Amino acid sequence: METMMSIAPGYAGWLVWIVWALIGAFEALAAQRCLGGKRILLFDLTIGIVAALIGGYLSICYLGSTPMQLFLISILSAIFASFIVLWIAGGLLLYFTRKDGLD
Repeated sequence: METMMSIAPGYAGWLVWIVWALIGAFEALAAQRCLGGKRILLFDLTIGIVAALIGGYLSICYLGSTPMQLFLISILSAIFASFIVLWIAGGLLLYFTRKDGLD
């Protein structure tokens, strides 16, 4: 159990990486379901997983002081980063695929 809790800035175990990836995938599926529109599932999954991995890793590198605090902050950062990036990507996708009736 202690190896699961020991997260240092230079080391994040496979379990943590898998949790971040699952968070990104869940966020992508939630965005696909809630936001609707012309969203592509593979696009959302890729963006959600990459954003969650980057957000979680950067939070471990720069925030927190204890292993448990690092883990919890990294989970929250992964959720926040994935949500923000999916929201921005969805808005950009909607903006660029919208057809104006003005000719």
